[in-house]
Amino acid sequence: MAMILDAFGGLLADKLVKVLEEKAIMILGVKDELQKLQKRMKTTSLYLKNAEERRINDPVVNGWVTDLKDFMYDAYDVIDFCMIEGTKLLEDDDQLADSTCSAVRCSFSFFSCVHSVPFRHEIANRVKSLNDTLDQILNENNKFKFEESASNSFHATRRDCSHQSSPLPELDIVGWNIRDDSQELVNLLVSEDEQKCSVFAITGMGGIGKTTLAQVIFNESKIKEGFMQHSWTFVSRDYSSETDILKGILRNIGKHCEDADATSADLIPMLKDALSGKTFFLVLDDVWKEDVWVDLLRNPVESGAAKIRILVTTRDKNVAEKMGAVHIHNVSKLSVDDGWELLCKKIFRNKDAAEMQRLRDIGMKIVEKCDRLPLAIKTVAGVLNTKHRKEEWEKVLNSNTWTRSGLPEKIQAALYLSYEDLPSEIKPCFLHCALRPPGRMLYRENLVREWIAEGFVEAEANASLEDIAEDYYMELIRRSFLHPDPTYVDHSQCTMHDLLRSLALFLAQDESFFGDPKEVKTTVEVRLRRLSISSKEEIVSLPNDIIQKNCLRTLMLLKAPPQSLETDIIGKLSHLRVLILNVVKVKSVPKNTGDLVLLRLLDLSRTQISELPDSLGNLSNLQFLNLEYCKSLHFLPKSITKLCNLRCLAVDHTPLTHLPKGIGKLKHLNDLRGFLVGNDDDDEVQQEGCSLEELDSLDNLRYLVLNKLERTINCASVLSNKRQLRQLVLNCTSFDNRAHPHSEQEINRIEQVFDELSPPSCLDRLIIRNYFGSRYPKWMSPTSISSSLSELTSLHLISCRSWSQLPPLGQLPQLSFLKIHGASEVVSIGPEFLGSGVQDVNGKPPTAFPKLKHVQIRFMPKWEEWSLFRNDNDESSKLVMTCNLQRLNLHECRKLKALPRGLSQVSIQNLYIGYAHRLNVVKDLPAVTDQLSLTSNHGLLSISNLPALKNLVVSDCPMLNCVEKLDSLQSLHVVDSKSSNLPQWLITFLQERRLVSPGLSRLHLECNVKALKECLKASSGWSVLQHVLHVVAYAEKKSKYLLYTKEPYSYKTNVEE
Repeated sequence: MAMILDAFGGLLADKLVKVLEEKAIMILGVKDELQKLQKRMKTTSLYLKNAEERRINDPVVNGWVTDLKDFMYDAYDVIDFCMIEGTKLLEDDDQLADSTCSAVRCSFSFFSCVHSVPFRHEIANRVKSLNDTLDQILNENNKFKFEESASNSFHATRRDCSHQSSPLPELDIVGWNIRDDSQELVNLLVSEDEQKCSVFAITGMGGIGKTTLAQVIFNESKIKEGFMQHSWTFVSRDYSSETDILKGILRNIGKHCEDADATSADLIPMLKDALSGKTFFLVLDDVWKEDVWVDLLRNPVESGAAKIRILVTTRDKNVAEKMGAVHIHNVSKLSVDDGWELLCKKIFRNKDAAEMQRLRDIGMKIVEKCDRLPLAIKTVAGVLNTKHRKEEWEKVLNSNTWTRSGLPEKIQAALYLSYEDLPSEIKPCFLHCALRPPGRMLYRENLVREWIAEGFVEAEANASLEDIAEDYYMELIRRSFLHPDPTYVDHSQCTMHDLLRSLALFLAQDESFFGDPKEVKTTVEVRLRRLSISSKEEIVSLPNDIIQKNCLRTLMLLKAPPQSLETDIIGKLSHLRVLILNVVKVKSVPKNTGDLVLLRLLDLSRTQISELPDSLGNLSNLQFLNLEYCKSLHFLPKSITKLCNLRCLAVDHTPLTHLPKGIGKLKHLNDLRGFLVGNDDDDEVQQEGCSLEELDSLDNLRYLVLNKLERTINCASVLSNKRQLRQLVLNCTSFDNRAHPHSEQEINRIEQVFDELSPPSCLDRLIIRNYFGSRYPKWMSPTSISSSLSELTSLHLISCRSWSQLPPLGQLPQLSFLKIHGASEVVSIGPEFLGSGVQDVNGKPPTAFPKLKHVQIRFMPKWEEWSLFRNDNDESSKLVMTCNLQRLNLHECRKLKALPRGLSQVSIQNLYIGYAHRLNVVKDLPAVTDQLSLTSNHGLLSISNLPALKNLVVSDCPMLNCVEKLDSLQSLHVVDSKSSNLPQWLITFLQERRLVSPGLSRLHLECNVKALKECLKASSGWSVLQHVLHVVAYAEKKSKYLLYTKEPYSYKTNVEE
């Protein structure tokens, strides 16, 4: 059921409408038969939705639906082959003189390359047979008495939605139970006992909130502070790779293993060494078998770490017991009130009390129908989100789907109800997500490409296929079918809950399979269309049944093991549309890959291929070609310029010497990553590379990465006309890879090149890296930047080492993210950085950086002065700064003397300053609120007058002697492992806070043993420490400790007084 019947029918009917007017169809003489087919599909589509709904618990209907879908797949392929052969005939007759598509060879016998009347007659018979087959199938539908019903429309749903959910999903915490449960478990986890290693478990049925509770615990400050190392590892029922789990944990604790061939035997000692003498908190999420702990992780973790606490989430209490859990917490269902609170949180964005009260009674009943399970409530909220009339809610409440039979026991009816409410065109996109390994991060751009290649996305006027597919992706997030990673504000990465993945695999089981190919059902009825391989074998082959039926449209190898696939069989899978091989040990591509004339997506990224066959140019339908991170690939075949339907070419981070000339002929390209200018100096074949002029004709570009711009010979203005361009990366070769400094001639030339590369004003994201011009481009000047980059939201300036002055970025009206790294020659940042600001339409004073949220300024070795005024003594000349920064990060700015006085008017949630050794004072910042972190600022003397600050972190600031006027401070974290005494500023500060209400809530101290002894009851520091509500103090890599809580009283230490 991976392709939904009504969606499939609609896509097929639309495809027929489009091809009917194509010359390639007309020359074959099959227009009348295809027109007949189109009309019948349009009529048939009226009752396909009802047929899809009834197939789950009616095997006869299911058989009819299967036959109809098999017919649709055949029809799709026949139409595509008609277009291929018709185009070939037109080319041979010179009727398409301007066509860039080369002839392609078809391996199907009825499409023999004989340009004759009998050949055309054979094609016509094949198309006519489609109509005859459809007649036979439709003659049977009368006995089913299907009801006519319109499919859900995504666009109607999007326009009519009145209860819009938040575009930024938050952790769904409601009620007090989860807060109380998390605090109880946190206290148990951080409590001191003699046990070196303890396992704690959270159990409960699927969708009840185990992972949510574990996330709350994992993010608790007590956990962060109580353990030196932390790791979250998703395990899943069918985890096939011990090395993936070990590598994941090593990566989480800051140890990376680059060896793709590393085995468990190699990684286990690495983990043991990485944890040696440290305290370690590990979450194992969604565990189904105890062996992941008992047989794999327990020995290296216990023998390495000094103290270990394991938190396990599992549905099976027996698994927790077999893992030796000392405490098992069973998650209860939500109360009805908490369930209603969660439903409201997902639906009523503006917290309209009257609206919530009007729908409360029905909503409470729906919560009961969801069995008070959080996952079910959130997905049903996606259904109700599009409905604002009371009768619509009543219809959901009384839906027959709540009692639907035929579903596996573990899949909740609420999830299927939510699935049924999905717009028809989005359903196959959701089901497709289940082809990814469980627990694996899903990347938006990968999903978008695969959905388009599979034909799930239909073009609309004024919107690209990528835009539409991204809308589908966001709709799945809004409806809680996908869960975005909160660390990515653009939702570019997400995960899929195991229960929702199980639902998708169940619904798609006749057509899609994830796992070892040997386990695929081999029956006459099963025609597998999509296969994602997961196997413990080193090399996998496909069963003969799959090869002989030759129905596969998608083949994926996404993870190791297996390490490789018997690639010689690929050319036999002539119906493939998506081929993804992403494992390192794939070293070659079969020469007959060029026979896959229906292929839309070919992804060979991160493989060890060293060459591509010239037959690649035969793939005239190819839309996406991903060759990124192919470390052994140095050349592309010239035939790549024949891929006339290519939308995406990704070759970034692959050591190509050049791109073949003719890339500019690929008119449909909208995503070009790794465009190489010119040739390598030692390239034997000179004049074979691309010049910037190749970009002139590529008007559809949305994403463009230009590399080795220093090889440009002739400057060219090739970007200003790119009205679709949203993301642009301009790269020169890294300075570190050069033996000699750039000559004056090279500097002048690169400045001219960048001056000509003026981007269009529609640009959203810009990265400039390793630019060695002595000045910024002219289009970033005060008179140009406001118009040339008027829509820019994100700007990265990386290693622009020769600039002495930064551009006037304060004039950018939409800029929200700014990163400046390695501007080595900048000595002063002043009012030129703000420019003239952004003019207010209401006549108010201009504002600099009106929408800025995140700022990183790092590795600025000569930067000394920072001012926000034109004259440091003239505040009348300052611009208004109303931005609300979420984060300001200043790192490795070793000569910076002071923060600008104008920073006092900027609201800052989080301020980090590290390795600014000449900075003496941090003061007078009334709008710094959440956290100030000061790390290794060796000249810092004073912190003063931050009245709104809640959390302060001071680490390795040895000269600090005064901390005062922090009236709202709740938490103080101090790291000073070198001094033998408690810092005097700390004692003075705590003495002053004794007189303030409320006092300091939390003190976290990391010091040496002598200083720790000053904190004990009988020591001098206790008189001030005892007034802090909670004290955590560690020494010697946290092996020595003091834990103190004022109320209720608790005092624990392992340090002798």
